[in-house]
Amino acid sequence: MTQIGRDSLSPKFLFGGLEPQGIVILAVSGGSDSMALLLLAHAWALESDVTLHAVTIDHGLRPEAAAEAAFVASVCEGLGIDHTTLAWEGMKPPAGLADAARRARYALIEEFALDIGGDLIVTGHTADDQAETVHMRLARDRGAEGGSELSSLGRGLAGMSPLSILPGGTLLARPLLGVTRAALRGYLASFPQSWVEDPSNDDPAYERVRVRRLLAGDPELRARLLRLCEAMARWRTVLSRDTAALLSRHAVLKPGQVFRFDLAPAMAAPLPVLVHAVQVLLAAAGGAEQLSPRRRVEALIAGFAGGDTGRMTLAGAVIERDGDGLRLYRETRNLESFFVDPGETVLWDGRMEITNGGRSRIHVGALTREGLSQVEKVRKAAVPGRPRAALHSAALIRSVDGRTFLPMLEANGQPTNVHTRMTAQAIEHFCPETDFALLEWLRGVETARRACLQPKS
Repeated sequence: MTQIGRDSLSPKFLFGGLEPQGIVILAVSGGSDSMALLLLAHAWALESDVTLHAVTIDHGLRPEAAAEAAFVASVCEGLGIDHTTLAWEGMKPPAGLADAARRARYALIEEFALDIGGDLIVTGHTADDQAETVHMRLARDRGAEGGSELSSLGRGLAGMSPLSILPGGTLLARPLLGVTRAALRGYLASFPQSWVEDPSNDDPAYERVRVRRLLAGDPELRARLLRLCEAMARWRTVLSRDTAALLSRHAVLKPGQVFRFDLAPAMAAPLPVLVHAVQVLLAAAGGAEQLSPRRRVEALIAGFAGGDTGRMTLAGAVIERDGDGLRLYRETRNLESFFVDPGETVLWDGRMEITNGGRSRIHVGALTREGLSQVEKVRKAAVPGRPRAALHSAALIRSVDGRTFLPMLEANGQPTNVHTRMTAQAIEHFCPETDFALLEWLRGVETARRACLQPKS
């Protein structure tokens, strides 16, 4: 990601590629990066007739947070920009607090954006944030893979993407990724405009703070990390493009959300592409939040290519031989079951988005072996699908009047105003621009899913 000098801090240059159709949501914490974002975006909005709405998240973790949000609100009032403080309420997890706070932050902002008609969320992440992120991911990848072999990395080392798609489908933009924090602070000084300092940003108990200090004392390392990030982003884009093409040629979806992968002809593909294709299929079939480790997938491919005829599970998916190919479907462990209230949209099992647009609550769960027997007994007909074991983990929607619908198997009989859509959270949620080719493949699979469903028996 090429760094931008202070003289290039032009709002037209930074925001020029963005074409929002609705309100633009600015994530503004009150720190220097986000305050610079606020002022730059304000100048852009005046030139481009864009409507801005700033939001500040109070995570409920520090007593100073309310005052910081009030500071941002006062600056926004002076600029004529609407501002809202959103609170992360409820119990906080005892472990993994930073990741939970990040997820909550994006969920709150996206929910708010959807409520007020926003279609673009903008954050103030900088080149410094990018270098720190890549350094931390490099350390984790080395630890997880036992080495720094290039083919084991790439995805994480591509860093934060300038454009991503959030779980609800809202576009997330980071226009300052090529700008240093020093340049932004110089920009603020020219107004002048103050900012708030979060004391946790100077607490060495946090990994990011330790990395920030390390990079501050080693500018060359920071520059090398940013160059690596640029290279790996290009690599990830090519990998995603070639993987999507391979899946389009050799993967087929069958009723029950069963994937069939023609392994024999796919073996001609470069190994990183083949491995990535199987990782994606495992995520789509098993609903996992993350892609499976590369080395485990390599071992799986080698085993089946060598003639293994067994059956194994990985990342929530069953993998078994089907002729000269593989068949993948969800295993029956850890399947969710819950009610969906009217007007609510939920993600079920990481594999299906379900929207209840009706007036009564519905129940969503797995069909299960016992449920399949019950449904067939009531209908006096067998539920079509192969293999039969895959039906046990298929979704079952039940309305308050007892009617049942199998959205992964049947094309009709769905409760009124209930909408379903196949997804794969490991691909679709927080999807970076580098992976848009895979996202297009997934959307094509959803079209194929609807085409292959059977009439309700």
